[in-house]
Amino acid sequence: MIHLQNRLRPQTAHLTCRLLAPLLDSGLVTAGELAIIRKNLCALAKTGEMAPTVAPKLIRGPEAAELLSISYAEFRKLVAEGVFPFRRRVFGKNVRFYYPDIVDFMRTGGIENDPKPRKNN
Repeated sequence: MIHLQNRLRPQTAHLTCRLLAPLLDSGLVTAGELAIIRKNLCALAKTGEMAPTVAPKLIRGPEAAELLSISYAEFRKLVAEGVFPFRRRVFGKNVRFYYPDIVDFMRTGGIENDPKPRKNN
């Protein structure tokens, strides 16, 4: 008996996105629609499930740190190091972070290589 895998192969997702590009150029598919299709195809290839819908909103640094389960001081340090390039200035010095960017950061694995190796105590 042949066991069929229910996952989309990454090659198939990439090829499908490339095949849709001419539809974007001709105006049959909008850039927003193509982004949704691309996001879901990549999620299907990676996890076997559609990408979850995340409400678009701006959040403060402490909220972002809490989502990432790190201290706010550690979060600020990582922002200064450029780990989170997706911050937005709202008014003056007020900085907010786009919630979907934080969720995507967590979904993709966050920091793959810790910039400072920690000692085992």
